Amino acid sequence: MTLPNFIICGTQRGGTTSLYYYLKEHPQIFMPSKKEIHFFDLHYKKGIEWYKRHFREAKNSKIRAIGEASPSYMYFEEVPERIHEVIPDVKLIFILRNPVDRAYSHYWHEVRLGYEWLSFEEAIKVEQERLAKGDIINRRHYSYLDRGKYIEQIKRFRKYFSKDQMLILITEELRSSPETVMRQIFEFLQVNPDFKSESWYNKKFNIGKRPRIKALQRIKGKLHRIQEYYFPQLAFLVKPIMYAIDIINLTKGYPKMSLETRKFLIKHFELYNKELEVYLERRLDFWYL
Repeated sequence: MTLPNFIICGTQRGGTTSLYYYLKEHPQIFMPSKKEIHFFDLHYKKGIEWYKRHFREAKNSKIRAIGEASPSYMYFEEVPERIHEVIPDVKLIFILRNPVDRAYSHYWHEVRLGYEWLSFEEAIKVEQERLAKGDIINRRHYSYLDRGKYIEQIKRFRKYFSKDQMLILITEELRSSPETVMRQIFEFLQVNPDFKSESWYNKKFNIGKRPRIKALQRIKGKLHRIQEYYFPQLAFLVKPIMYAIDIINLTKGYPKMSLETRKFLIKHFELYNKELEVYLERRLDFWYL
């Protein structure tokens, strides 16, 4: 069975869902039906044969690129070495969003999942305390600021992969110039670069939402924790309940971040962003607004 020859590694809340669906439309690209496989972070112990099964449908002779998209790969320290052990020649795609906006989007994502009950300002204040616990739940769900230190994560991958194997994109540019960015990806993957899709302009994926009643969403969080981390065999019972809670309780959009908090976070990420600019050999002025 086949292994992927490219992986979208992150960043979470950076546009990986859009990329997944955009790439899935290309006739020379295979993406599995499940977007996030999480083999190299959550399911590594299941073994390589388990991973390969996700790509067994990639049999079309036209297929030239086989990929997957698990955006947490970028964040977890153990992942680069694991990927290199299994697929050393793989191509890696990273899409980076203004870390201030990414952190805020991540926060509301966790509120929607039912894991977060603090205000955003309270959550970032206690983030290091939560992360210090070291368990997978805290690292996955409460790493709002830590995930925005992109240069540190890229350096970890550079220990195992050449610069030519890594394509680093900017979320804001995918939104403003999708044809340019998608062509860049297609050329990187060595598939037909002339492919275009209307969905790049008229479809939005994974839109941010907020709960009307946080307490109700916390019930969903408890259910999600049970089926995600402890008893996955109960998913068939739990998922319909979680879905019903979302239908009843979620509404589109969330409030703007306070200007004071935004200024604080721009300053917080400044040194990391400056180092990233040096690595990318380009400026990211729109991340300082």
